[in-house]
Amino acid sequence: MKEIIKDVYHVGSSGCDIYLVDTKSKDGLVLIDCGMDISLIKSITKKGLDLTNILHCIITHCHIDHIGACNELSEFNNKVKFYAHELDAPPIEEEGHTEKTAASWYGVTYKPIKLYRKFTKQIEILQAGPYEFKCIHTPGHTPGSISVLLEIHGKKILFGQDIHGPFYESFGSNLNDYQESMERLLQFKPDILCEGHFGIIQPAEEVEKYIRNYMDQNLP
Repeated sequence: MKEIIKDVYHVGSSGCDIYLVDTKSKDGLVLIDCGMDISLIKSITKKGLDLTNILHCIITHCHIDHIGACNELSEFNNKVKFYAHELDAPPIEEEGHTEKTAASWYGVTYKPIKLYRKFTKQIEILQAGPYEFKCIHTPGHTPGSISVLLEIHGKKILFGQDIHGPFYESFGSNLNDYQESMERLLQFKPDILCEGHFGIIQPAEEVEKYIRNYMDQNLP
């Protein structure tokens, strides 16, 4: 587990890269995606953090490598509130969406969880302690993909899981939506990108270079 900047952590990779923010308040810890193995999430204790203090989990999209451990986390800690966009909610909350969750790729069975809140607007704010988690609808990879922007300690951190893709009809991918979504993210001029499978990219010019590279590779 690595501290990116004060109170913001890269927990590690378990199917996807998992990130954590310590709000230092009654709102506890905010998790960005769960990955596939709760044992990685449990490793936060090595930094003196308490798993039962994870009170919020923002799910960036409905794929199994990002949500596989959600059910086990909720059973271990029933205080966790889960958030996702309404367009990706059915595969997260229901059984049987093996193509939408890509569970069939991994040969595993997904156990659904109940969402506390479903985002419906282009931008919605989750307030946790002193921080605003700006949840931005960025369809493309999936219809309900979101990216999360957090301004903390003078830096704009973008949790942009799976900005690289991939894009498949079975996911409901749309490359026109993807291009518009990426242009929207670039307007925020993030200083640090926390990506879903390629870790941490910084500074701001490298973030823009990274995003534009994948835009060029994935034209409609």
